[in-house]
Amino acid sequence: MAADYAMAAELLAAHGISASVAEIHGVLSGQMSADSRAFDLSLSLKVLEIEAEADEVVTGLLKMLAEDILAQLQAENYAFRPLLPDEEEEFRQRLMALSLWCDGFNAGFAGAWVRDDAAMSEETREVLNDFSRIALVDQEDEGVSESENEVNFMEIEEYVRMAAITVFVQNTDQHAASGSLSVEIPDDNVH
Repeated sequence: MAADYAMAAELLAAHGISASVAEIHGVLSGQMSADSRAFDLSLSLKVLEIEAEADEVVTGLLKMLAEDILAQLQAENYAFRPLLPDEEEEFRQRLMALSLWCDGFNAGFAGAWVRDDAAMSEETREVLNDFSRIALVDQEDEGVSESENEVNFMEIEEYVRMAAITVFVQNTDQHAASGSLSVEIPDDNVH
């Protein structure tokens, strides 16, 4: 089941979590792309700096998102999509969400990467660098029309989608059985 951005944002706000849905989805996607064998909730909470605020509802949401991400990344039809606000939302909000998603992906990947950096492919390095540059984007290009900004955004979003799949395939056992996600939840981080 694909997650709904607005519903997830409402749930997070109701539980006092300031991290955005896009950032959380990015962190989890990066973590899964570095090591798909386990969803480490403790690592995710630490990277997102929400350890103290996490309760069962929030940890349940993160687990659901992680399972959804893994299923999408493993799908043969390239079903994976970054979780971003709907197209009806203001362009600036969607742009900031994509920026946060890319930053989150890099943070999650870095946190879960346990191999020597020399083992990282050049293509993965390039994607992580591209995501770092996208994470710095904070405003639309005022020198182009609104429709051109939309087209540019869609092209970048599609690049991010395919680049994340590529990083996952290069760095994980992408043939792991769907639903085989193990979840590590330390008792001291759930309130």
